Amino acid sequence: MSEYEKVLEQLGSFGPYQRRAFLLVSMFETPLAWAMLTPILLNYKPDWYCYDWPSIHQTLYNESAIDPAVIPRITDIEMLDYYKYLYNSTVNFTLNRTKNTCGPNNEICTGIEFEQGINSIVSQFKLVCNQAILADTITSIQMAGVLVGAVLTGQLADLFGRRQILFIQHFVLVIMWFSSAFASSWAVYAGLRFVIGALTGGVLVVNFVLPLELVTPEWRTFCGCIGLWAVGLMGLGLWGYLIRDWQYLVIATSTSSIFILLSWWFVPESPRWLLSKGRVRKAEQILTAMAKYNRKPVPDFTRLRESAASEMHAREQQTKYTYWHLCNTWKSAKNAMILMYGWFVSSSVYYGMNFNTKNLTGNLYMNIFYSGLVEIPALIFVVCVHNKLGRRLTVSLLMFIAGAFSFAILILDLSGGLDNYPKITLTFAMIGKAGISGGWAALQVFSAELFPTVIRNIGVGACSFCARLGAIVAPQIVFLGSQGAAPLPFTVFGVIALIAGGTVWLLPETRGVPLQDELIVRRPSHAGHPTEGKLESVPLQAIHNGDSAGDTA
Repeated sequence: MSEYEKVLEQLGSFGPYQRRAFLLVSMFETPLAWAMLTPILLNYKPDWYCYDWPSIHQTLYNESAIDPAVIPRITDIEMLDYYKYLYNSTVNFTLNRTKNTCGPNNEICTGIEFEQGINSIVSQFKLVCNQAILADTITSIQMAGVLVGAVLTGQLADLFGRRQILFIQHFVLVIMWFSSAFASSWAVYAGLRFVIGALTGGVLVVNFVLPLELVTPEWRTFCGCIGLWAVGLMGLGLWGYLIRDWQYLVIATSTSSIFILLSWWFVPESPRWLLSKGRVRKAEQILTAMAKYNRKPVPDFTRLRESAASEMHAREQQTKYTYWHLCNTWKSAKNAMILMYGWFVSSSVYYGMNFNTKNLTGNLYMNIFYSGLVEIPALIFVVCVHNKLGRRLTVSLLMFIAGAFSFAILILDLSGGLDNYPKITLTFAMIGKAGISGGWAALQVFSAELFPTVIRNIGVGACSFCARLGAIVAPQIVFLGSQGAAPLPFTVFGVIALIAGGTVWLLPETRGVPLQDELIVRRPSHAGHPTEGKLESVPLQAIHNGDSAGDTA
């Protein structure tokens, strides 16, 4: 145990000061869930109609006997309603229209009108027919932004500190998020969603790391799994129910997210980061404030100062490791590939199931609420059994649950159609969502324990990258389901989750096993024989992969 962790034990491993900081930082997850997952509502596709406006205009002229020069050409419902008001007593309007029907070559008809009630980006920018794929493509662009933001923010937070980057990025996020409500075209909107994704991914990185650096190791699983992301997803259902226009929804959710910036005065900088930068005096000030708030005596910081100086010197002398060291041996390469695949599956299934909520039968807003609700017991389950069942069994069990219940929807469809069993379909989908939420949370802890200390950040970073690729692919899988193949997304999610649940058993169990520090580096010695790498002590830094209490990068 490091001197820093010994000091934390003296001050309270998870005392009132840490609990307050954890709660305040976790509160960021609620608006982040809104920012990340609003496409569930924004991409909603209402029914639309193609009107034969030339025929309607001619009917108006023939039956009203009005000079055609006096009658402007009718091109939409509002103009038609105006003339119906003027000539309702004498003119019989026949509305020649077709429902959800595209023109030749899958083109959008010129007289398209969307059903009233819900105004989404689909109706705003007419993203149907040959433009239908654009809505889910914009979501993929957003998830690509999350990848970029997570990578860049990891470096920024190491350079400038956790607290400053957390609040600065969230402030900029609110501005860009608010601005997206006034996008003049789908292309402008897509560009803004990329920036929103990048900022969201960046805030999620720091949001995950900061609390972990304030507690001792035994509390890391709790802080890494429990959060307010699921609460944000549940709240999104309420937002959607109350506000049916996508622009007002974006304005409301973004502006209400700015108030969390008031917590600036109560969220501390990470003392661990300050020590790593040689800012010992500032770290001591925060630790002293922690001691007073927790009603503990202020410890002697002499050994902590010596340890910080020693670690800084060791980092200057240590070997520089790269991603190549993940594949240095067959065993390490196998472990890395299985873990990266597991993160890819976790992310694609998690986000895919969220974005596919709009395609489920039943009330859209209640489905979103249920989607967030089922995550809470899944994460509590992980916290309770992770140390009892072991890492492999916990991850495998939850992955098999996600895969089996997702794949069961295909069987349900083959046995009579999803429309005949709407409640069973919804239940299976929610159980699958709970499984993948818990499985991803457990896999993150498993991954951090499997990679040796000297390449732990590199290993988790590679896994996080694969998770982002999964998030980019997920909306495209969902799009396939909206094209008349409703069980297809669940089939894909089920198959890849089952494979992930099986491959986990090829990994070594880490429950109760001390974290590995050494890395066997195979490089030729002067005698031509491989030598072992040196044992190096590097502070553990967790990397958050994104988005939920079960989504870290």
